[in-house]
Amino acid sequence: MQFAVIYRPLLSLVFLLVSLFPSLAQAFSSSECIITMGYRTSERLPFIQHEPNNQGFYHDIYQAAAERIGCKLRITRAPKMRILRDLKLGNIDFYPGLSFSEERAQFAYFIPNGLSERAIGISRAGAANISSLEQLSQSGMTLLIAPGSYDFNGLPETMSVRKPPELDVPKALDYLLASQGDFFIYDQATISYYLKQRDMSQFKLHPNCCQQPQAMYLGFSKKSRHFRGQHNPNYRADLPVSPDNSPNKLAEDSKAYEFAKALAAMDAEGETQRIYFNHFG
Repeated sequence: MQFAVIYRPLLSLVFLLVSLFPSLAQAFSSSECIITMGYRTSERLPFIQHEPNNQGFYHDIYQAAAERIGCKLRITRAPKMRILRDLKLGNIDFYPGLSFSEERAQFAYFIPNGLSERAIGISRAGAANISSLEQLSQSGMTLLIAPGSYDFNGLPETMSVRKPPELDVPKALDYLLASQGDFFIYDQATISYYLKQRDMSQFKLHPNCCQQPQAMYLGFSKKSRHFRGQHNPNYRADLPVSPDNSPNKLAEDSKAYEFAKALAAMDAEGETQRIYFNHFG
């Protein structure tokens, strides 16, 4: 009873100060851990729906990883070029599925999320078989590609390219059928998902055109307040930079390190695969 009498006036004083000075409220909440994921405005089912829903595989896997380390997941949507700029500046913490390139490695640290991915090609039915980017370039076909998309470490200069704004899979399929582009390269699982809703006889897949199966990564901003890197003693300067051969590694006292460990644990425990099958079947 005496405890309540003493502390009730103190609590009243705190509430009065917070109401008079909103910045104090921010100070009290600043200790809350929030990890921000950025993604383009267009949806990519079943990975992510249109905002403000944002539901899908990305939401479920990264929210689960964030909760494991005592954080909350926040999702920000904007055109991809702006999202990549914010990733460079540290305004967002990570991009959920980012293909590796040495240019991107300058501002993003690549963390595996437990899945594999493979880019394949799709064209209108009747097109010749395409088994390499060089063959695609020589074919005279026009490649559809979204601004800011991964370019496989440099497309041939002779390749005909068209870059419609905010290009997603449904729009790309419509462009192909309208002969406003001849070839589209994207993740195999995503293309397969959208083709379930289409007449497959109108299209042709080119599974060996572009990429072998490889690990799927998120790109974590090196300017994020949750990131801290340190020298990687296993780095080989005589080998190309890659997600497995980076000059730096995550410092163990950073949230980015905890986030990576949580994703690895989810993969080892089978939780990542359970979430995947919930969305992909």
